[in-house]
Amino acid sequence: MAPTPEERIRELGLDIPDYANPPYGERYGTLKPFHRIGDLLELSGMTPEARDGVPLHPGSVSVDLTVEQGYAAARYAAISALGMIRYALGSLDEVVALSRSLCFVVCPPGFEDLHLVSDGASDLFVEVFGPVAGRAGRASIGATALSGGNCFELWLSLECAPRASA
Repeated sequence: MAPTPEERIRELGLDIPDYANPPYGERYGTLKPFHRIGDLLELSGMTPEARDGVPLHPGSVSVDLTVEQGYAAARYAAISALGMIRYALGSLDEVVALSRSLCFVVCPPGFEDLHLVSDGASDLFVEVFGPVAGRAGRASIGATALSGGNCFELWLSLECAPRASA
């Protein structure tokens, strides 16, 4: 039997942030961290920054940062997304499948390797949820700036297990 996502997290030695305290989003204004509609969970934008707000690899990919640093930042944002999923659902084992991943990469005009940066997030999700449930439809979009000086931001939609009826 394949390991569960929570077991995979332990096997991979990932340190998943806890978003219960302090609450998410206070630095970025009026927003909510997630929204659940039936079996669909939508996350707010997740960036590659520590809980204290310090970004990993701030700047612009191909100007200030290498593609490899952008990949690492995308992976870190995905780890943060795992923390938000756990906060929203109680456990990563409640994820049925990822559906959509929208990736923003800070880069100059003409930069075309956006997909190589976004793979940092996508590869992590496959490692945790497996090659079927962990693959999502994805778009990678170049941006001139993101909040907090971050080089990457991830919006994620996923299917979750139905809520138990009361």
